[in-house]
Amino acid sequence: MTRSGLQMPGDERMLSYLRENLGGLDEEALTDFLAKNREQHLIGPDLNPGERLICVGDEEFEHIFRDGDGWARFRREFPESDGTLRFSRVGLDRDVTQAMLYAGQQFDWNVGSGGFWLFSKLDGEWTEAGRVGSWLS
Repeated sequence: MTRSGLQMPGDERMLSYLRENLGGLDEEALTDFLAKNREQHLIGPDLNPGERLICVGDEEFEHIFRDGDGWARFRREFPESDGTLRFSRVGLDRDVTQAMLYAGQQFDWNVGSGGFWLFSKLDGEWTEAGRVGSWLS
């Protein structure tokens, strides 16, 4: 399932942080990002080559991590996994020259991070234009 990295419907403090620290962020890209990530979406087969990703819904995720034994339970349930990944749908500006996304990963209670990336397209090439962390454990 996709995740925005924001507490929806609106995380004004984080939005302010992104506007201040993700240099050059176009308001159109941010607005599109927020609109596309109002709801979670399943990961399509084209984003899951070899079916190596296993989508876990909120209810199952919360059940696994309901107490201090969460990571032990996770490793029993998914023995081939290194941890969890969360990522958003991509927000784009109108000209499709700027893209924003969220990605986070966690491997244990105190081993993980997440943040927002900004990419710009110039002369047909996408390059990273900025990134900001939103959490670290």
